[in-house]
Amino acid sequence: MDKDEAKSKLLEFINLIPAFVKLMYQLVKDPRVSLNDKAVLGAAIIYVFSPVDLIPDAIPFLGQIDDAYLVAIALQRLINSAGLEVLKQHWEGDMAVFTTLQNAVEAALFFFPQKKVDTLLKKIPS
Repeated sequence: MDKDEAKSKLLEFINLIPAFVKLMYQLVKDPRVSLNDKAVLGAAIIYVFSPVDLIPDAIPFLGQIDDAYLVAIALQRLINSAGLEVLKQHWEGDMAVFTTLQNAVEAALFFFPQKKVDTLLKKIPS
């Protein structure tokens, strides 16, 4: 994946944010979704509004990538936890959009410094 393709994937994800927010709300209300996964999503949302960041928001574009990445990861975890049937009950659009979510996660990694990626993924430096 090159830089332009990664930017395009992230912009595609950003355009879907309103639909994902609605989905998150419905999944958080659903008792079939685990409390742990709901808590991870809540923590990611708190992080977005927190003044403490891995990459300061004052840095154009890159400052928002860590926020988008963490929310995408939390949302993906929530979706995986909910399962396909629950997801189908709450999603009003094309199910193929979840490929876009995965692409956004992969694209966000492209813009992270390797040290930050290793920290997020708890990798031990080689």
